[in-house]
Amino acid sequence: MKIAILNTLYYPYRIGGAEVSVQLLAEAMADQGHEVSVISLHDAPDSRVDQLHGVTLYRLPLRNLYWPFTGSPARPLRLLWHLLDIYNPLARLDVSRLLRQIQPDLLHTNNLAGFSVAVWDAAHALGIPVVHTTRDYYLIHPNCTLYDGNRNQDPGSLSCRLFSLIKKWRSRRVQQYVAISNHVRALHLRLGYFRAAPAKVIYNSVAQPLPSSRSFPANGGLTLGYLGRIEPAKGVETALQVCRRLGPGYRLCLAGRGDSAYVARLQSTYAGLDLAWLGHVSPDEFFPDIDILLVPSQWAEPLGRVVLEANAHGVPVVASDAGGIPEIINAGETGYACPAGDINAFVTAVQRLAATNRQQLREQCLAWATQFSGDRITARYIDVYQTLRTDQTEPLSPTQTIT
Repeated sequence: MKIAILNTLYYPYRIGGAEVSVQLLAEAMADQGHEVSVISLHDAPDSRVDQLHGVTLYRLPLRNLYWPFTGSPARPLRLLWHLLDIYNPLARLDVSRLLRQIQPDLLHTNNLAGFSVAVWDAAHALGIPVVHTTRDYYLIHPNCTLYDGNRNQDPGSLSCRLFSLIKKWRSRRVQQYVAISNHVRALHLRLGYFRAAPAKVIYNSVAQPLPSSRSFPANGGLTLGYLGRIEPAKGVETALQVCRRLGPGYRLCLAGRGDSAYVARLQSTYAGLDLAWLGHVSPDEFFPDIDILLVPSQWAEPLGRVVLEANAHGVPVVASDAGGIPEIINAGETGYACPAGDINAFVTAVQRLAATNRQQLREQCLAWATQFSGDRITARYIDVYQTLRTDQTEPLSPTQTIT
């Protein structure tokens, strides 16, 4: 098949787990012999074409007021950016030209910030069927997270309804809807998206590294880990308070970057704990040195890729029960899900894991992670693609009027 995959960013650009998931999917499909093209944005005024691991990369310029992934401009400028991003006709023209060139069998869209839902109309006008995977809350809330002002936002609020009205309307251009969790699927369907499309849940894939042979301390001491942005939305203070409550014998390694003033305040407040502030560290470097991963997110993460990455390294997880995270935790076998911000629940869960045979936990995590392997997840998407192509018995006319 000739497959076009569209995502806001692609390697080496990265702001979260979506870029990793899309790259793993694209490369796995190319490895299976499919002709894969990825369409993404880059911070340059021209278009470029690259090749990477068997995938053709088309990088387009952003047709908006500024590059939003570095810095934070004034609020009025941000508002204008988001207004244009509701439906960006210039992005539609760029993608339409590229689709005419590629002539794919289908277009698989993912994160759309910077492109907007206008790309669905571009594909529709050319008779190209669309699969869409929701990996965030872009269609519902301008900041893609449904989290603002240190609290989760109401998806039914007036601002969400206004910003999402056109996006919801244009979602009828999608022939197959895929969500990365049941939580994400249920939310979008409840709000009225993708009324014309079948809906599936396909979790993200995760690389299956060779697990390290970690020796566990005999005295019961444990190294806890936190991997992610150092920011309130990620619940980093919950992790620090859990470490404080557990007391001597527990160490916490924190890997990730954040606002320098916020990080400095945390370092001062929790200076008496056994902490290691590591900065940016890759998962392959980080996980072999910890026993339990803490994922104390305050916001409703669509899935929580870091949970899968931990399990794939044989590391159990204690995480918030927010969003899609609980769906990928096998309670008691690979970790526990606790109410967000509930320090007592997190402490109890850590203590339960500490009392469990650690080699057994490791083996359970490794076994659980295999169901999220690249081969399995790719096979599910290929099945979706093939079903969609079979169902297109009456292809859309490339000259059909757009309404």
